[in-house]
Amino acid sequence: MELIKSSLSFFTTIPIQGDIEKLRRNLWIFPYAGIFVGSVIAGVLYLLTILNLKFLGILAYLLVEGINHIDGLADFGDAFFAPRDKKVQALKDTRIGAGGVVFVVIYIAIIYQALLTADFLKVVVAQSLAKFGMLIAMVTSKPSWSGMASYMMEFARKRDLVIGFIALIPFLILSPIRTLKLLIASIILVFVLKFYSESRFGGISGDILGVLNCSVFALCLIS
Repeated sequence: MELIKSSLSFFTTIPIQGDIEKLRRNLWIFPYAGIFVGSVIAGVLYLLTILNLKFLGILAYLLVEGINHIDGLADFGDAFFAPRDKKVQALKDTRIGAGGVVFVVIYIAIIYQALLTADFLKVVVAQSLAKFGMLIAMVTSKPSWSGMASYMMEFARKRDLVIGFIALIPFLILSPIRTLKLLIASIILVFVLKFYSESRFGGISGDILGVLNCSVFALCLIS
């Protein structure tokens, strides 16, 4: 129960206290937390659909998951457009520039449109794969510098991927073709972003993990 509380405290705006130490020693919980987060978002979307207010789905998403990951996307946007010798500085800069604004606006527009037509299962799968994508990067890469990512990645093990993958099996049974396509596309995107981050920033940071969460979630919703 403590591990579940810790993961929900980390991934949502739900006001509960969690143990970050326990979470970082059990990273396999990431995709399982994604199932819960996705279910909450999808449940709210269902209620909004009944009320003919599904256009408010983007607000439901932001209220449930918060903006921590989107903040990482904004920092990445600034770094993406920065000169190569200033990319690390731009990623670390807490101020948001034009590049970050562009990335966030595009992301919000994509999610807004995608949630208008997304079904319950797709939202849940998308969130689970988003968290699984973060897990892949944490297990297969290295931290770019000392920070939240390095702290979380200290105990990352390959077994976390194996246990985490089990969370996806029910979706592969319920909707095998769609889930398999989304899984493959997500893994490709994760490794593209991983290699880019390693070549430009020397590894994975907390901001990059946020980018992975946002990009995989968006990809799965629009695929």
